[in-house]
Amino acid sequence: MKKLITIVGLVAIFMAANRAEAQNVYVLQNGSRVLFFSALTNVMGSMQDGDTLYLPPKPIDASLTINKRVAIIGAGYHPDSSKVTGITKVTGEVVFAKKSRGSSMTGVRTEGRVLVQDSSITVTRCNMQYVEVTNGATPISQVYFGDCVIRDVVRNFNDVVTNALIERCIIGGQIEGGNKTNNLMIKNCVLLSEGDYFMSSITNLIIQSSIILNNGWRSFYNSSSLTLKNNLWVSGEFSIPSFSITGNIFGIPRADIFVDESKGDYRIKPTLTQAFTMATDGKQVGIYGTDYPFLVPTHAPRFIAIDNAESVVNGKLSVKMKVEARNR
Repeated sequence: MKKLITIVGLVAIFMAANRAEAQNVYVLQNGSRVLFFSALTNVMGSMQDGDTLYLPPKPIDASLTINKRVAIIGAGYHPDSSKVTGITKVTGEVVFAKKSRGSSMTGVRTEGRVLVQDSSITVTRCNMQYVEVTNGATPISQVYFGDCVIRDVVRNFNDVVTNALIERCIIGGQIEGGNKTNNLMIKNCVLLSEGDYFMSSITNLIIQSSIILNNGWRSFYNSSSLTLKNNLWVSGEFSIPSFSITGNIFGIPRADIFVDESKGDYRIKPTLTQAFTMATDGKQVGIYGTDYPFLVPTHAPRFIAIDNAESVVNGKLSVKMKVEARNR
């Protein structure tokens, strides 16, 4: 019953936001406390630790700086997953600043970077320009990116960042250490970069169960002590003295890997049979591996169909809605 009440409540919030999307309505919820705002500056000034911030399905022409423990939920970033509700797009950057420890974000597209400056930050099902984790010499730990699209670089996971995981993500650009990278794992991802030095100034990085399209050993500039385990490579086989390279398959033509990369379909072709059991957990490599394959839609209830009657009858307007919710 509690779960049903929660879903009904969230649907009501999204109905309000959707109905007034022309005004860019923002919703703050904390238990039974629900506040509606039309101006971003007002909602940012009203946030408290433990709030859930629902962003409207519209372009948000601003940057967001989070300095409280807040869960941010957008309507989604992919047309197929949010075609009725709309897409939540932040045209600037999103900064998880000091005191944002324990915050999360899901279902948002950003045109700028996502900058993490505190620990215990979780970002899922977002589409971001690039990702940066750094706060000078201040240690940062427990950072998680899952089921995301990172269109450009992953940057500055330096030697004060520990226990960071990027899982089931599509990464378009380079992996740049800034100084040196420790305790970062890239798992079940698709790495698209084909250029030289697509990993630079990296140490102690683990990449496993991923699909790596880069075609050359020169990719690893100024890097050492990497663990490359059970990955599928376009590159031919190589050996680097300080690297641990085990369980990989090399030399697979790019055209033979994905169902339709030109349309963003990164499912593995059925003919590439070895890819379906070669991951470290015995499942397939890439974003559709693990016990929880890649998902685009946000976990919050979302509208997948809305049908309004053409006219009012007896003072009432008939509206039919179909709403979908996910467990994760």
